[in-house]
Amino acid sequence: LRLLSQLNAVREMRKHAAWYLKGLHGNGKIRDQINQFKTRDDVANSLYKYVDELETKVGVS
Repeated sequence: LRLLSQLNAVREMRKHAAWYLKGLHGNGKIRDQINQFKTRDDVANSLYKYVDELETKVGVS
């Protein structure tokens, strides 16, 4: 039951993340990646890495 609950939460995270990523540079790659993950930590870490890379590309500090 706990695993199922986590998987449902991850599905919701992926759905919302995909919506927020819409229109951002390179979003297709990150969306493909997060749709493969089954844990919230994997999704979150991937999103943090993407944001860091995006900030580096546009020069935000």
